Amino acid sequence: MRIGLFTDTYHPATNGIVYAVDITRRQLRRMGHDVYVFCPKVVGEEMEYDPRVVRFRSVASGLFEDSRVSLFRPSAASELVRGLDLDVIHFFTPAQLGLLAVHTARTTGAVLIGHHCTDISRVVEHYRHTLPVLLSLALALQFAIETTRLDLATLATVLRPRSDIGDWCRIAAENSLAMLYSRCDAVVAVSRKSRDQLESWRGTYDYRVVALPTGVDPLPSPSPEEIARFRSQWNLADDEEIIVNVGRMGAEKNLPLLIAALRIVLEARPRARLMYVGGFDFLNALKELAAQSGVGHRITFTGCLPRNRLGVVYAVADVLAFPSMTDTQGLVLNEAANAGLPIVLIDESVTEIVRHGVNGVVTPNSATGFAAGIIELLADRGRADDFGAAGRRIAREFGEYGQTRKLELLYRQEIAKRRRSRSLR
Repeated sequence: MRIGLFTDTYHPATNGIVYAVDITRRQLRRMGHDVYVFCPKVVGEEMEYDPRVVRFRSVASGLFEDSRVSLFRPSAASELVRGLDLDVIHFFTPAQLGLLAVHTARTTGAVLIGHHCTDISRVVEHYRHTLPVLLSLALALQFAIETTRLDLATLATVLRPRSDIGDWCRIAAENSLAMLYSRCDAVVAVSRKSRDQLESWRGTYDYRVVALPTGVDPLPSPSPEEIARFRSQWNLADDEEIIVNVGRMGAEKNLPLLIAALRIVLEARPRARLMYVGGFDFLNALKELAAQSGVGHRITFTGCLPRNRLGVVYAVADVLAFPSMTDTQGLVLNEAANAGLPIVLIDESVTEIVRHGVNGVVTPNSATGFAAGIIELLADRGRADDFGAAGRRIAREFGEYGQTRKLELLYRQEIAKRRRSRSLR
């Protein structure tokens, strides 16, 4: 098959969508398919040339640290894509390139697959300055689809002013996504949470939701020398108990909870250390909170690390702490489970990997509750090791190749449906 993957965020950005696109592309190519990626070009960033990565000129959006606005003439861009004669058009983001994907699929007859990667309705409540962009994308959507009366009524709902900006952002996101996904042959939900969101938003729209978490393979195991260097670099003593959080340092990620929990953990486990691994626009505010917390000397910030270096992070850690309430799947949960780390989290609906009492602890959304989960695992090394072994077994069931093979089957099913439909005309 000839497959196009459309994303408004790609290298040099580092986030879950980039990883999901890379995993999907790598495994589809391994299966023998011809795969193209359509993404923004970042001026000044030297990227290795790949004829099957089509980059569009872009500028910083000003919304987030790595957010881009792609600049292209829709007619020229559509003509470029049409020339590739794609069987499947699959978009991972609902911004400019996502709209290009929807428009081009409509004009070429290619199967259209949406991928619900981000809890947009919750995220935009934290980033209220995104409202003008949400409204602009809603208006642009009508040019990517054949607008119906239902669409016009939906747009009126989206554009109706509301006194609560956060509520307006959420309503705009949910209604626009329902309108967009209704044009898809199928929409991939990456978790139970993602599936439930998609089904609750649809209203009078209709679209097929397929639950299919992204597969993740184990990261390379670090050598003893790499572990020793990492410990030395970040002054991690051998007797310290490392609580690690890996991911984007965003305001919506509930990260201050870990600092509050650490205060409680240290009363029972005085050698505990919290390590944040990642970067983004909330990092400086988080460092400020740490400095004012009274436990800042027990907190380490490494900044953003390349994914191929995360194996050493998991190797030195004792527990993965995942307090986020706004993720849709959290690929770091797979990575940590593959590495044999027990996990403490709040929102278990984001993953099929973590099971309470088997390889992790699910806690309330409170510093006291989260701290209790961490202490439980740090205090019982034997239980933590059993959790780690169970996590490895579970994570192996959700490898990259097996999960992408299910995606390939979805593509084939939808292509077959399309052909049957044409033969009946």
